[in-house]
Amino acid sequence: MKRHIPTFTVKLGASDLFETPVIEEELFYERLLDFIQSNLKSNYKELVLCYLEDEEGNYSEATLEEEGYLKALNKCIEYFSEEEQYEKCTFIKKLIEKYELQ
Repeated sequence: MKRHIPTFTVKLGASDLFETPVIEEELFYERLLDFIQSNLKSNYKELVLCYLEDEEGNYSEATLEEEGYLKALNKCIEYFSEEEQYEKCTFIKKLIEKYELQ
């Protein structure tokens, strides 16, 4: 089953998605968490995390390999901690432990 892949708007000049976040920041981090969790639970692995559109209408594809899951989840913890969504931080930490991500 193919799932909908969202498109997020990025600021011009964004070279690192985590350093210059997308404009729809909360939706992006929710997608990131959902993407990783789904891939960890499933035999079918999605590769495309999302599509990115800059302010001039240029599109690119963002992918995330399994090797990047731990770094991405740690960025999610940072974001959700700043937003005081501590229950999500706890959930992510348990996810990291359960799947022994290193």
